[in-house]
Amino acid sequence: KLLVQYAVPAIIAMTASSLYNMVDSIFIGHGVGALAISGLALTFPLMNLAAAFGSLVGVGAATLVSMRLGQRDYETAQRILGNVVVLNLIIGISFGLLTLVFLDPILYFFGASDATIGYAREYMSVILWGNVVTHMYLGLNAVLRAAGHPRKAMYATILPVTINAILDPLFIFVFHMGMAGAALATITGQILSFALVVFYLRGFKTLPLSLSDLKPKIACWARIAALGA
Repeated sequence: KLLVQYAVPAIIAMTASSLYNMVDSIFIGHGVGALAISGLALTFPLMNLAAAFGSLVGVGAATLVSMRLGQRDYETAQRILGNVVVLNLIIGISFGLLTLVFLDPILYFFGASDATIGYAREYMSVILWGNVVTHMYLGLNAVLRAAGHPRKAMYATILPVTINAILDPLFIFVFHMGMAGAALATITGQILSFALVVFYLRGFKTLPLSLSDLKPKIACWARIAALGA
């Protein structure tokens, strides 16, 4: 029963997540053009890399939080949660800024041409400015699941996909924002999902998210990275 309780929401959430790129591809293909699809494909390695860093922190933190909650050590679990926020902020901002500085060389390395790099640059420029939200959302959602709320974690995963599917046609066809519109729809969905995760966490008595727990601890970061790698 416990396996089903966790597995079914996880499967649904993973299926929803896989629709992200599909939704963008459909609307960009019809609203921007065939070359724009090629430009979008160039951004996938970078987006996967950003998601990998966010998941690294999330998986490592989720393991530590599960252990502490099982031991009823709620104070340490709260401190771990605070370090997840701080670590994701640092990694998210660093990755976003560093990639923005070297964006064109990176895209050319991935196979961009003069015809496609403009589309890829337009899309990734927006995504990277919101990269820190992606990291925060992925990290905290993993902790939410580990805290015994797989269904709420599933809702937080489905929400950005739904928002993206609603805003994509609006930004592309109505406001004619092109690639930037598709990227903005993606980031908007993740911002709302991040807000939902924070709302859930703030309501937990065993794992409340408070400002007093945002104290960086290098030892905690090391354990999170070791477990998440």
